[in-house]
Amino acid sequence: MDDDDLFGAFETVGSGSISTLPTPHSLDKMSSLEAARQEDARRQAALLLNSMLQGDCGDSIEPVSKRLREDDDIIPEEIRQTFEKRVTVHTIHTDDENCTHEVALPPDMPFEPLVARETVPAKSYTFQLDAFQREAITCIENSQSVLVSAHTSAGKTVVALYAIAQSLRDKQRVIYTSPIKALSNQKFRELEEEFGDVGLMTGML
Repeated sequence: MDDDDLFGAFETVGSGSISTLPTPHSLDKMSSLEAARQEDARRQAALLLNSMLQGDCGDSIEPVSKRLREDDDIIPEEIRQTFEKRVTVHTIHTDDENCTHEVALPPDMPFEPLVARETVPAKSYTFQLDAFQREAITCIENSQSVLVSAHTSAGKTVVALYAIAQSLRDKQRVIYTSPIKALSNQKFRELEEEFGDVGLMTGML
């Protein structure tokens, strides 16, 4: 085989089609359309939330798109006022500026600061906890509900494992849910290795 035969395989032969990559202009247009779609979804969700808070769930609800045009300027203010009437948010200072800790309570419920427990922790770790993990675990130790929001692989499972350990220590049962079967199987093996007596229930027959 000579050089012409070797490199001839890379030459275009016949009437084959050639696919082209998107141009920067088309990518910008696609990004703009996606941003507009997401903004519209957020606004529709805000309108639906406002309707639910007002108890407007009957057949008289107008199409979302129509009401969105009519109430576009007043929806955010209405939601803010309704939220303030039903929920009081207290912001707690943390040692890390990247960690935000807020406590949402009904307006008539007094705010009680968290107290650091002096008892033996339900679970110990060989590494230093991040600020959001310490704050969340303090909430758990104070028997408070806590919602943790952090990026992927930030260490949210560390908080969940502490909550499980504390519940088992206090002779309570724990239900750990996951969205897909594969993840359920993975967590089942991990939790069984960690805590021993673990069962698994899925929707698969």
